[in-house]
Amino acid sequence: MSRKYDFNSEDKIKCLLWCDRHCCLCEKNCGTDIEVAHIDRKLNNIDNAIPLCYECHAKVGHYNNYHPKGNKYGAVELKSRREQIYEKYTSKLVPPVDFQITQILATGQKRQFPDIGFNIFHVGDSLPVKALVYLELFVGGRALPKLAGHYYGEEFWNLNPRMGFQGHFSAPNDVLQKNSERFEIKVNITIVDQYERYHKLLPVDWVYEGDGNYWWANP
Repeated sequence: MSRKYDFNSEDKIKCLLWCDRHCCLCEKNCGTDIEVAHIDRKLNNIDNAIPLCYECHAKVGHYNNYHPKGNKYGAVELKSRREQIYEKYTSKLVPPVDFQITQILATGQKRQFPDIGFNIFHVGDSLPVKALVYLELFVGGRALPKLAGHYYGEEFWNLNPRMGFQGHFSAPNDVLQKNSERFEIKVNITIVDQYERYHKLLPVDWVYEGDGNYWWANP
């Protein structure tokens, strides 16, 4: 019999896989002696869940705000500590992924601008993963309308080991009309592992050089 604010079974399984059944506060390996606790007692979405051992669950839940002793665990700290544990036990599921904005075709020839190439490859031998790609376009520092589909984080790129894709899209008319201004693309990649945990990579900016028809990465 479920209670009003219980997490659904699918979310519970994800949380236990992500922490490998370790408490997200003391990191004890709990085995079956672990609970998926609420950070806010009235929310039952997965972002509000935190796996805890019995002792840590009691410490989090029994703090008396009217007679404080020590320092309570706040929601921000609980989520941060939880993410550290999740990352520790799922980072091994994230393979090296190579991605770039480029004008170079597989044949070695160059694309003709405004056709722009995007390459993404799983360069490891580990498990397959999925990727979400979100491209942000800027001309003269001003944001341009968003791209759709595979380039707006709406559709997955399925990356098997040692495989990848060479995609392409067209530069918006705003770029062609202002070809003397700096054109750059910020690439945001999120890797989704086998346990359906999302890992955001640091974004990378690519700047277009019209004279040579090539891109360079801006650190």
